[in-house]
Amino acid sequence: MKRFSIQRRLLLLLIGSLVLAWGAMLAAGYGKARAEIHELADARLQQGARTLMALDLKRLARLAHADAAMPIDADADADHDGSSRPLAFQAWGDNGQLLLASAGAPAATFWPDEGYATRTIDGRDWRSYTLRDRRHEYRVSVLEPLALREHPVHELAWRMGQVLLWALPLLAALVWISIRRGLEPLARLSDAIGLRDAGNLEPIRPPRIPAEAETVVAALNRLLERLAHSLDKERAFTADAAHELRTPLAAIKVQAEVALGARDEESRRRAIGQVIAGVDRSTHLAEQLLLLARLEHADAAAWQPVDLGRVAADVVARRAGEAAAKGLDVEVAAAPDCTLPGDPATLAILLDNLLDNAIKYGKDGGHIRVGVRRDPGAVSLSVVDDGEGVGAADRARLRDRFFRVAGSAAPGSGLGLSIVEKIAVAHGGVVEFDAGLEGRGLGVSVRFDAPQAQR
Repeated sequence: MKRFSIQRRLLLLLIGSLVLAWGAMLAAGYGKARAEIHELADARLQQGARTLMALDLKRLARLAHADAAMPIDADADADHDGSSRPLAFQAWGDNGQLLLASAGAPAATFWPDEGYATRTIDGRDWRSYTLRDRRHEYRVSVLEPLALREHPVHELAWRMGQVLLWALPLLAALVWISIRRGLEPLARLSDAIGLRDAGNLEPIRPPRIPAEAETVVAALNRLLERLAHSLDKERAFTADAAHELRTPLAAIKVQAEVALGARDEESRRRAIGQVIAGVDRSTHLAEQLLLLARLEHADAAAWQPVDLGRVAADVVARRAGEAAAKGLDVEVAAAPDCTLPGDPATLAILLDNLLDNAIKYGKDGGHIRVGVRRDPGAVSLSVVDDGEGVGAADRARLRDRFFRVAGSAAPGSGLGLSIVEKIAVAHGGVVEFDAGLEGRGLGVSVRFDAPQAQR
């Protein structure tokens, strides 16, 4: 399983979010500063053009010669924003003839339109503002390299970026400390869980639980409750199994001692026969216990479509000899295509246990009816007999392990119906107990939900 750190993940997410937010603010600030600088520079161009327009050509010529000592340089010092430099200008006649130009003015061609314009002159971008004097029939164009405007914008962006570069490590440290402090309750909760041993299944109740961890703690407590319940059941099962095994083993020991002390062959044979019967009962009980253990770990992935009617016919055929020995009439009524997904071996064991109970507790010369039918969205199985039956008070306990009806003379381990219940639940089934044929005996029905069964 790939491991990851919540603390590292939060740190990366928060720092990434801060960088993105700061980057967006930097981009927005850059755009706004750029627009304002261009707006101020355009206003300066317009103001310069209007100031020049107030002068006549002679004064303009003297001003142009005076500016010759201060040419416009787009690569000026980085600390200079160009606002104090004289503007480059040109004076044009209406016929397109260049009348005069300042020393820093580019070799621009005649521009007939008034107002602002962005022009490319000699491979460089210039911003110009043209104003016409209608009385003297000439026009003045004031020009400025765009590079002079971009320089302060870039300088501002660089200084803002420097602030980010210096502040980012400090922010990262503060965020890391905050996350560490914020996750301390989770660390304490983890330590409290880690200090528990395997025998402590009490609910987790730390003094303070973060709201975000309440659902996790609640789920853990429910899991611990289920584990405690499961362990209690296993302990009870182990104790009952030990008790049930102790009885036949003690009987086997007694019969073995009788066989050893027998004075005649007949007594010895009878005692050895009892030993063999006791071993058979113990073997059967052990097999039932192992089957219950296997059912705890049933693998539903290995299931396949099972025709329950065919399984019923096979089980009845195997038990036909035992039923005939007691004179029992076994009837099988199976509807066609009663298919459900499941494990054929364990479903056969379920039906075999039900039929074994019906034969064992049915009266001599009685009747047993095995039915398999399809209901809407389900397949139902029933085994009913007309034997002595089980009282209503005892029916509720038939699912309990090792329970046997008082006064029953038939041998058994008391696990058959517990196994039936386990197999049915594993296959999504429900077991119900009722009276048998004509109100006598016992009837057991199992209903399996099978909406996807084949028709």
